Amino acid sequence: MTSSFETEIRDQVVIISVAGNILSSLDFKGLEDKIDELIQTDHVNLIIDLKNVAVINSLGVNGLIKTFTKCRNAGGDLFIVNISEKINHVLMLTKLNAVLNIVTSVEEAEKNILSSNES
Repeated sequence: MTSSFETEIRDQVVIISVAGNILSSLDFKGLEDKIDELIQTDHVNLIIDLKNVAVINSLGVNGLIKTFTKCRNAGGDLFIVNISEKINHVLMLTKLNAVLNIVTSVEEAEKNILSSNES
């Protein structure tokens, strides 16, 4: 396994900071299990910080799409922040940059989530 993650639960959001590379299903499995646990305990607004992720492949992208769908189906949202140029390129090639919520910082993502919850 070449990735790890830490979670920080704030008032209305959970920040998940990922480190390493996401190149296999094993790399995403622990994170996917944690996300399922968070959603089951009504933590449906997630921010995934990829600042310390250098490489992601189709399995990692698939995990992000599944997480986005789970959050939305549970009435929440997912924002992805601090992506590298390589990850941005992958998301642009797949046109997922137009589907996923991608912003530049945790603060910007948190502001978007909080403002949508006030509506």
